[in-house]
Amino acid sequence: MTNAATNGKSKFLADVPSEIRELLDWHEAREVRGNPGPKLTEFANRFLGGMIEDHAVIPPLAVSPAEVLALVLLHHQKSPENTAAWLNLGLALRRMALYQVHDADHKNEQLLQRALESFDRSLQLEGDNMGKNIRAWIGQALTYHQMGLYEDEVRCCLQALDSDRSDPSLWMFYAFALGAAGREAKALSVIDDAYEAYVRAGEPEGLRYLFADIERGSSPIEVLRKGGTLIV
Repeated sequence: MTNAATNGKSKFLADVPSEIRELLDWHEAREVRGNPGPKLTEFANRFLGGMIEDHAVIPPLAVSPAEVLALVLLHHQKSPENTAAWLNLGLALRRMALYQVHDADHKNEQLLQRALESFDRSLQLEGDNMGKNIRAWIGQALTYHQMGLYEDEVRCCLQALDSDRSDPSLWMFYAFALGAAGREAKALSVIDDAYEAYVRAGEPEGLRYLFADIERGSSPIEVLRKGGTLIV
């Protein structure tokens, strides 16, 4: 079965990694092929976990992880006016590029360009949905980081931050992006702003490991170095 046939001729799902192609082939023939095998289930679980870390919008469904992932990937075809469908597709496409880092560069470039287009489509729908927009801007920022376009990463992080300056994680994304762009002095200043937002937000547990050095009296540069390794 061809990749195009499997994916309903969606340009966004052309030339996907072999694991994704296998999953979509299984989904199309699932009534004949039955339940997915353990290898496919493990891959779907791992991939969905990465998307959830990226703040994808995936509701709980009473089906296998492989079917959930297939439905998420195909959602944009069935509901092209659904903003979450395009957000999730963008997050999935950038994850695909991460998973096939040893493949031809032009394939990864195509996946990342399609991710950016998907995020753009999500932003065009429900323009006043700030929660969704923030996720899309951060998704774009992570994609630009993978492409080595660090000033575009900075721009997207700043758009997200300007939508909610009370969120310390958005300050951190902005600081890490500035660091990647070589603007260390500005990044260190933003780390201070991030720490103030972190304290005002009640010191959320998920960020405590990043700010532990500051609380021990260390330089904010340690936070920048530690956090910069997390931008993937």
